[in-house]
Amino acid sequence: MDVFLDDDPALPCLPLVARISVAYPLQSDSAEGLIREAELLHQRGIRYVCVRRQQILFIGEHVIHDILADAGITVSCLGFAGGFTGSLGMSYDAATRDARRSIDLAADLGARSVVILPGEQGLHTYSHAEKTIRQGLTDVAQYASQRRIRLLIPTDTVLVSSNDCFRPKQCPLTWLGGMGNPLIRPLIVVRGKSFTCRLPAGWRESLAAGGSLRICHRCECYDENAQLVARVLMFIARNGGMNGFNRLLPDT
Repeated sequence: MDVFLDDDPALPCLPLVARISVAYPLQSDSAEGLIREAELLHQRGIRYVCVRRQQILFIGEHVIHDILADAGITVSCLGFAGGFTGSLGMSYDAATRDARRSIDLAADLGARSVVILPGEQGLHTYSHAEKTIRQGLTDVAQYASQRRIRLLIPTDTVLVSSNDCFRPKQCPLTWLGGMGNPLIRPLIVVRGKSFTCRLPAGWRESLAAGGSLRICHRCECYDENAQLVARVLMFIARNGGMNGFNRLLPDT
């Protein structure tokens, strides 16, 4: 489950607290299953979902789009692409081409973001891996700007494998912020038993600036963490929002 700020320009200007939204991971791998799942999500009032590229191969891009649209549901996030250091089995050039294809697909689905797995350090020196990943993200972000798609970079593995995650020596939020590109944003992965202790400093500001929180559904503590996130958001809403939001977000 992803938590993010809804910035759909088609919506009227809403108070910041009212823009806090969630997207559920789509489970279906067939059109028949998707029809049933979309009906259930609609009944629950779910407006956004996250979609895996494998599901699009199984079901079809237009089928997914049409079924979800009929249920009033929008694709928020598409996953995944990346692997610039070769850790996902592709060369640098192949990884950047694949990332561009995923951006095109996300734009066609009406998504706001694509998850980019930068790849682990692997056999590279830290400096070489970091330089390669920075260059890959910068190259892909230039293309993403043409399609108005954000790149969400996980702060921890989302595949329960070290191959997809690069661990900078500094705080990952600081590292990503240092790239100075508004389209490169963190996907702050919430996993484990302690919600508050596993969120890096600055998560509120990251959420305000277009990042997301992801409560990892592969974690055995998923239900517990989801409940904790809901309580934190409820506390935020009751206390008038998140400190710094008005300062961080551009005027509309």
